[in-house]
Amino acid sequence: MPKLKPEAPIEDTIERDFLDALQRLQDGQPKHKQLRAQKAKGTLKINFSNIAVEAGRSRTLIALETGCRYPRVRELIKQAMNGKSTLPTTHTELIQRLRFDKAELTAQVKKYQAEAMAQFQARVKAEGEAKRERNTVSQLRKELAKYREVALLVPKS
Repeated sequence: MPKLKPEAPIEDTIERDFLDALQRLQDGQPKHKQLRAQKAKGTLKINFSNIAVEAGRSRTLIALETGCRYPRVRELIKQAMNGKSTLPTTHTELIQRLRFDKAELTAQVKKYQAEAMAQFQARVKAEGEAKRERNTVSQLRKELAKYREVALLVPKS
């Protein structure tokens, strides 16, 4: 059975630019003039903005939490920013993370169920009020129909 490649090949030039920029900043060899000045001062940090500047690309491609165009690059930058991997390394860590995720999802499900129940109750209440209003309108129309049968005493001219 053949071994799997550790990483998928990168065919996108933008993703390649971001990964190269990340590698240069990790190595402490930025090409951008502003970042070289930060390196000389000792204030160079790895973050989404600096990676985007070094790559010559827009920060929004990698910095958005939802709808990120390059999630793999985003994850690598987050790992570099934290200085550690966010992926579990042992089975115990994996189990703990999965239990935590399950607890979060269970809480979300309960929250959504409560919201759905509140919406359902509001709908039932609104339908009841609409039914009462329809009945009132029906009764008023019947009364109005009685008054339409009255003859006019003054002829129309």
